[in-house]
Amino acid sequence: MREIRLCDDSSFEDTIEKCNKNKLGIEVQTFAELITRKIGESQEAVDSRIENEILKEKSILDNMSCGKSFHAPHAGVETGTKDYYDYEKIMKYLNKAYQVASKLGCTEMVIHNGYKVGTYYYPKYIERSINFWKDFLKDKDASITICIENQFELDSDMLKQIIDGVSDDRLKVCLDIGHAHANSIMPVEKWIETLGGRIAYYHLHNNHGKQNIPDHNDDEHLGINHGTIDIAKVLEYSEKYSPNAIWNLESKVEYHAEDIEKLKSLGYIKE
Repeated sequence: MREIRLCDDSSFEDTIEKCNKNKLGIEVQTFAELITRKIGESQEAVDSRIENEILKEKSILDNMSCGKSFHAPHAGVETGTKDYYDYEKIMKYLNKAYQVASKLGCTEMVIHNGYKVGTYYYPKYIERSINFWKDFLKDKDASITICIENQFELDSDMLKQIIDGVSDDRLKVCLDIGHAHANSIMPVEKWIETLGGRIAYYHLHNNHGKQNIPDHNDDEHLGINHGTIDIAKVLEYSEKYSPNAIWNLESKVEYHAEDIEKLKSLGYIKE
């Protein structure tokens, strides 16, 4: 049976209750901001905040029988950077996130690829990203799968090249179907078809694609039954091309109950 999880959308306790009630796993997103060091903030303050949250969440997560995954911070994370100072900062940043994910017993860690169209020479970004991930994985065991998430990429080619270039089972793709729909020129189904078994993890939510509305974020994180993504078709493609991938509902917390009912109606969650 397909493993399905809920993102906590920074509402940890509320999400845990829904997970336990419906026998779902959880994606912990509360640390995406907690690990970030604010301007003028001491590292000691950051470390204290992180440890306090670990103590709060770990005992609850340890009592869950379902799967657990972790979303790393994404501010300023460009793994294909050509600046060595940035490289060191990002490596340190993600190693800290990995340590937290490990303490919480998570088996997947989602990390944005960080590429913004036009900001770097495309082939060199790929080359540097491949080297970054090889370095990152050197001292890691197989307990946590790193899942690189698409965001602003125009198509699936970059992630495909990075995964194949690193060629390590500890590195896979997190396909965010909302990002693909809102930001890319490739249909979501084509992303799934071309990446295939490289996808180990999905972020499922919906939106209306590119809308060109001033001051509007097209990445709306709506419930899966809202927006213009054909969810039933996307899930069929997922079943066909990445049958072992985990599905994580990443819509806003107010859509969780509705999304769970939708997946029940499609037969993916058993009553």
